Amino acid sequence: MYKTESDVEQQFIYPLLTSPTPDGLGYTHPQVKTKANIKRLTIDKGNSKKIYYPDYAIVVEGVPVLIVEAKAPGEDLEEAFREARLYATEINASYSNGLNPCSRILASDGARVVAGYWDQIKYVVDLAAESLAPLEKGFDELAAFAGSATLTKAAREVLRTASHSAEFVKPTSQIGGKSVAEETVGENSFGANISIEYKYLFNPESTADRERIVRNAYVTSRRRMSHVGPIDRIIRAAIPSHIRDAREISDLKKPIEVTNQLRRIAGRSNELCLLIGSVGSGKSTFTDYLRVEGLPSDLIGTTAWVSLNLNLAPLSKEKIYDWILDELIRATKEKFPDVDFDDLSFLRKVYSAQLSRVEKGRAALFPVESEQFRQAIFDELKRVESDRLETARAFIEFFYKGRGKHLIVVLDNCDKRGREDQLLMFEVATWLKDRLSCTIFLPLRDTTYDQYRLEPPLDTVIKDLVFRIDPPLLEQVIYARLKYAIREIAASSSAFVYHLPNGMRVDCKREDVGDYLKSIVASLFQDGFFRRIITGLAGRNVRRGLEIVLDFCKSGYINESEILKIRSSDGEHKIPNHIISKILLKGQRRYYSDVYSGINNLFSATQDDALPNPFIRISILQWLRERRSEYGPNRTKGFHQVSQLVAALEEFGFSAERVLHEVQVLSDAECIDSESQGSSIDSCDLITIAPAGFIHLELISDVNYLSAVAEDVLFDSRDAARRVADNMVGRGVFPADSRQAALSSSVLLLDFLERYRAQYLIGDVRLVSEVRPTYLEVIADAREKVARLRDNDKAYRAYEGLLAQYPPGAQEPGQVASVQHYGFFVDFGVRGHGLVHRTNFNGFGADIETGDWVLIEVIKYDVNRRRFDLKLIDK
Repeated sequence: MYKTESDVEQQFIYPLLTSPTPDGLGYTHPQVKTKANIKRLTIDKGNSKKIYYPDYAIVVEGVPVLIVEAKAPGEDLEEAFREARLYATEINASYSNGLNPCSRILASDGARVVAGYWDQIKYVVDLAAESLAPLEKGFDELAAFAGSATLTKAAREVLRTASHSAEFVKPTSQIGGKSVAEETVGENSFGANISIEYKYLFNPESTADRERIVRNAYVTSRRRMSHVGPIDRIIRAAIPSHIRDAREISDLKKPIEVTNQLRRIAGRSNELCLLIGSVGSGKSTFTDYLRVEGLPSDLIGTTAWVSLNLNLAPLSKEKIYDWILDELIRATKEKFPDVDFDDLSFLRKVYSAQLSRVEKGRAALFPVESEQFRQAIFDELKRVESDRLETARAFIEFFYKGRGKHLIVVLDNCDKRGREDQLLMFEVATWLKDRLSCTIFLPLRDTTYDQYRLEPPLDTVIKDLVFRIDPPLLEQVIYARLKYAIREIAASSSAFVYHLPNGMRVDCKREDVGDYLKSIVASLFQDGFFRRIITGLAGRNVRRGLEIVLDFCKSGYINESEILKIRSSDGEHKIPNHIISKILLKGQRRYYSDVYSGINNLFSATQDDALPNPFIRISILQWLRERRSEYGPNRTKGFHQVSQLVAALEEFGFSAERVLHEVQVLSDAECIDSESQGSSIDSCDLITIAPAGFIHLELISDVNYLSAVAEDVLFDSRDAARRVADNMVGRGVFPADSRQAALSSSVLLLDFLERYRAQYLIGDVRLVSEVRPTYLEVIADAREKVARLRDNDKAYRAYEGLLAQYPPGAQEPGQVASVQHYGFFVDFGVRGHGLVHRTNFNGFGADIETGDWVLIEVIKYDVNRRRFDLKLIDK
């Protein structure tokens, strides 16, 4: 049946490996490494020494578990098995003692299949290939020995062995029970009341509120790249090249690209216009501005605008069309509140064309005053009123075309949905355009357009009617809203009320609200570091940036003392940096939680794994960052297939299942953009690093970030976790929330990561060639920066030197500083101070007086009392 070794490889072994059970061994295609990326090694000895590499190798959970060798029919299968065993021996020798991951061998010549262990000559399985049919006993034997389920268990056992039985513990588990770890700081009443009373300034929902924003706080300045910072350039560079080729709206105040096209089509044709931009980039605000403020006078007189909120639309194809027509009819009724839509005379006017046809047709058979005539008119009215499409056409004819207006329908908020839903909305928009006398404005997510612009149905769009909107700079939007808020506040004469934590009511001047907002905005955006973080986390989503600022305003970390400083300084007071960091990193939690923070822990791991791995998230983002300028499979720069990423990181020694899970987590956190834009990412999706991903990688060198996420990291011992916990609650050498405590926790985290790399990480898959993980370089850079900060911090060095100078067991002469009933205090060395408790007098404590010189021995440093526990050796 098979003639060559290649036939055996491709037609027999590869299908056997990759077919799902019960037809095959059940490995995924990425788990099967081929000759193209398998490392060549020297095997055998003496005259038999040669360079060799197998035909296939199986890697599961980042662990090489199976070596597969193929031979042509009739060739020496025993030799093939021996060579594969020698190769596995070389691979196992490259791992640390006790780890022999390449435990199984499989060889075949197409007629016979043999399998066994790497360190045994005897076969465990020896079968004729023809017996490998599903449900056959021989196939069950092979699957039980070398199938995916068996070797997945073997791989996890290797990882458990690599863990050296370490107990992985989080610091939050060392500070008390669950209620303590999940303690919240709540909201400050001052900011919370602002967020409610002035919500319309930052998150306008009603049509009236949105119109007030475009009239009073619309950002219309043109963006010039020479005036923006590095993170804004990254955000700009995230626009796919094909999107940049769309018709850019160069000046948001005078959008002549749009208005010129509206002049061309108004009243003469039905068209579909696409407004392309990212989620939260201001597409809705732009269409509001265009309708309310941005139209030239000639278009004001010749167009009428209706906006439909697709957030409320059903996702069913069977329901969406009726819903759209109902909403269009409802919106038209709202535009004309003085019309009695139930009045018969109105109904005769609006449905005059339909009724006229009946009057000239079947109703003409009867006298005008007859019952039959009236019944025919009644039946037609009943029919057209129940026909949504006919009613919509009649309304457009009567209210718009009949008054010299061209109707423009904006299908708003479509871009918040997933890819499939957006494409459905495009089909709905096309359907409306083809059946009603109107122009459709459809805001669409930029990545959806870029991925599918050449495929049905998007390939039918007229390119001159595709407009691109770039989000304004977040900082400009924030300051515009702030100025509007201050004008609104100045127009109000009422007092502003808030409550202290003890429930006491406080009445203050309304101007204090403006001062508070000024202080918050200045604290966040006049500091380059925090401005870059917020801008990066928001990315091209201005809406999210506004939400971050609004959440910041009401944080419980801004206590009454800070509020009083802001009020008494007329808003000139700046929130201290350590408080800003806490709010951004911890949200409303007392202690950091990856689940509840807006900033993710890049060193997060899970105890569900055989060996919790803290390097997966950072590896994902670093891999994508390195390839942001490379073209992906669909020729879009920076977008790469998830399966390619998973395969690459599996070669680093990472679990494919865990990598895919963490890709989903980072996508949910908007550190990754996906072309599917759905709630679930699969291995076929294309992904790229988002601006928030860049910011997360940058934060790895920040002490406040490292110390915060350290609170939620799985450390490899209870002692390591306890030391971080001590820093969290002030039981350590340094006071809680101090710069030195943050440095200490950062050092402990980085030391753990280095220890994990050296002791637990099994490393790259040794049989794969050209593996070059660079995530460790990022961590090494962080170690260097933190080391410099530590070395330059005098208080940290002093405490560190104190503990190094007086370790447990050190004996020092000292002078008694004071005598108490429970013992006496001793000063020793330059800054040593401690207590000799009476239980540690050692028989020499009688008649000790202040000023006496004694010889003491250090027992330990008491972190709670910040002094040494001492033992008396002699006096």
